Amino acid sequence: MTIRAPLVVDDRERGLFRVHRSVFVSDEVLQREREEIFGRSWLYVGHESELRKPGDFVTRRVGGRTVIFNRDRHGTVRVMLNTCRHRGAEVCRLTSGNARIFTCFYHGWAYDSTGNLVNVPDGDSYSASFDRHELGLHQPRVESYRGFVFTNFGPDPGSLLDFLADARYLIDLVADQSETGMEIVAGTHRYSMRANWKLLMENSVDGYHGLTVHQTYFEMLMNLGITPPGTDGNRETGRGIDLRNGHGVVTNPELGSPLMSPEVVVERDAHRAALAARLGAEHAGRIAMTRNLGIFPNFVIVDLNWGIQVRTMYPLAPGHTEITGWQIMPSDDSDSMRRYRLGNAMSFWGPAGLATPDDVEGLEQCQRGFASVNEVEWSDISRGMVKPAPSIVDELQMRVFWREWNKRITGTGYQAEGQPYDASYLQSERGARGSTQTGASR
Repeated sequence: MTIRAPLVVDDRERGLFRVHRSVFVSDEVLQREREEIFGRSWLYVGHESELRKPGDFVTRRVGGRTVIFNRDRHGTVRVMLNTCRHRGAEVCRLTSGNARIFTCFYHGWAYDSTGNLVNVPDGDSYSASFDRHELGLHQPRVESYRGFVFTNFGPDPGSLLDFLADARYLIDLVADQSETGMEIVAGTHRYSMRANWKLLMENSVDGYHGLTVHQTYFEMLMNLGITPPGTDGNRETGRGIDLRNGHGVVTNPELGSPLMSPEVVVERDAHRAALAARLGAEHAGRIAMTRNLGIFPNFVIVDLNWGIQVRTMYPLAPGHTEITGWQIMPSDDSDSMRRYRLGNAMSFWGPAGLATPDDVEGLEQCQRGFASVNEVEWSDISRGMVKPAPSIVDELQMRVFWREWNKRITGTGYQAEGQPYDASYLQSERGARGSTQTGASR
């Protein structure tokens, strides 16, 4: 199937937004995505808390590439492509650990924690032109913001801070929850779905599906005496916001906290009082709201107060997606609060929880429906397009993603939609934080 045009219809005058369904099934579109999106965007790699000591590392796939995410012997966080410069074999076959040296299993070439080539067996057999200083592990550009580490494989990526645009203020709402720092909890959810990766990016910030797809979960809350937003008949709560550069968020009043013991209630209230004293009541109130943040192209942070998930998704094929999820929480949480958060994470986001299987089933049904793309060509994402302030059940935040996607794939420019993130907050001192570059290209 060749790439057709247009792929996206963005008619502001009529309030219509449509996406051609070939983008979910086309091998040609996926190849273009690999080149123009995953090959050139800032991609989330991991959190600095995963690398506590010099020598700590994890390996994972990022943008279709296997990488070593490590803290070198000097304490610098790096991302190194996990491929030997000799014949291409992976130089690290473990998923995590602590190492001073990475040695290729195939022929024994060895690299230190900074990526330098430090040993070549029988090195005297090479000519004088063989320069091991030029053969260290390839290191793409790396930058971090508030502990979240990103990499970019492109030749001229620009700064992470500029790329994040207003999304950085939503990252602040996560990072500011602890004076001692946020940390990724050991353990990872890895699963796949037989659906296109972009469907999960849509779904991750889609408030419209909540009451229908997650009916069992909302019924459970109501049986516990909790009335979540939207279940009282008023679904026009919260707000969808364009954060620029393809990033979008839906924010909402606090979702009810299920099964919270008196001990945990006391700790939660004390924590919120401390936040208000440290950061001010307005900022503490923002933190207490729920938010689903989508960072282009494939990184999501879902903060529902009683648990925070970070998630990535990568395409294996047009109809096959690999998903990884982690839990992040304040490092100074008590054991009881930690157990409470993790219990919610397992029962809600876990592969056998009350949310994830519902979402996967819905998205796989969509993918099966795309077999009719020749007869039913377009998906509609117009909801709320004529509103000055779209709500959580509208679709501004998905249109934000698609406009940037369309720009990367077809070169079509666009203008932002709706009001920007709160201007008074953008002008505050808290909004002036910058990113920290933690590595550089070789």
